[in-house]
Amino acid sequence: MKKLIVCLLAVLLILPAGASLAAKNQTSGNLTNKQVMQMTLQAREHFWNTMSGHNPKAKNSTCQTKTFEYRGLPYTYMCSEFSTKAKLTDYLAPVFTKDAIKKGFEKYNIMSYKGKMAVPVGDGDNLLGWDKATIKLISQKNNTRTYEFSVPALDGSVTAKRKITFVKEDKKWKINQLDAAI
Repeated sequence: MKKLIVCLLAVLLILPAGASLAAKNQTSGNLTNKQVMQMTLQAREHFWNTMSGHNPKAKNSTCQTKTFEYRGLPYTYMCSEFSTKAKLTDYLAPVFTKDAIKKGFEKYNIMSYKGKMAVPVGDGDNLLGWDKATIKLISQKNNTRTYEFSVPALDGSVTAKRKITFVKEDKKWKINQLDAAI
């Protein structure tokens, strides 16, 4: 019986360590280019999922496809995984700073309407190949790092320059602009 208890305790100690490896990388003092790229691609995915009102990875998601007009803009209700401000904020919080989320809601007119979150009807995606971007650290201060990305167009015709700032918030590196990776 003692061996069983010891084994169970060992498993309990090992599992959280493995599960928090990614979080540990995000909380370290330094950011590697690999971490910066992973977080940037995650930020891009979270932004576009928010703007579409749906997370394709969400299980048991239901959507209310009803559109409506508010102050001259066409809106659509978000799917159940983003149905409240708290749910949407919880989805964005691991990637973006609190300030980025607040300003992003304002900039993109994301709102609660009749008790449900809604987003303006948009046009979708852009044509940049973020997965092929090159990264250069251009500024480093205490808890802030700014990187310049050279992002090629998907058709290879041009390369766009983007600056993304990472801020350490609650001991984790986060991006400080909701639309930084578009």
